[in-house]
Amino acid sequence: KAKARIGAIEEGDLRPENVKKLAEDLSVSEHEVVDMNRRLAGSDASLNITVGGEEGSASWQDWLQDEDADQAGDYAERDEFEARQAMLMEAMDVLNERERDILTERKLAEPAVTLEELSAKYDVSRERIRQIEVRAFEKLQTRMREIAAEKGMIPA
Repeated sequence: KAKARIGAIEEGDLRPENVKKLAEDLSVSEHEVVDMNRRLAGSDASLNITVGGEEGSASWQDWLQDEDADQAGDYAERDEFEARQAMLMEAMDVLNERERDILTERKLAEPAVTLEELSAKYDVSRERIRQIEVRAFEKLQTRMREIAAEKGMIPA
C-alpha cells in the first residue's frame, strides 16, 4: 500500500508536501514516510557476497556474531542442571512421605500451596506445617551437602 503510493508520486526522495500528504493518508509520522521511502528505494544486498577478490576472502556473514552461540556454555549449564536435579532426587529420599509432600508443595509447586491448604490436608495447624517444612528443608540441605561432597563438587 505504502510502496504503491510512494511510487505513484515520484522516485527518490519525496517533496515535503508529498511527505505530509502520504503521512496523513497512511496515518504515520512524516519521519516514518521518509524512512520507508529510503528503505524501499535501496537495494537488498546478500550477506553471502564475498569481500575481496583474492582466494580465501570472506563474506559479510563471516563478521556477524551470534550473541547466543555458546554451545560449550549451554552444554555445561545443562549438565550442571541435570547433576543438581539428580542430587535433589537422591537427597529427597532422606525425607518421609509427609515431609516430601509438604516441601514439594511449598517450595517446588507453581503456585506454592498455602499453609492453610496443607494444614487442612494433614489435619494439623499451619504452624505445625511450617515447622515440618523448615525441618524437612534443613534435612534436605544437609543431605545435598553430603552428596555434593561425595561427588567432589564441594570440599568435604
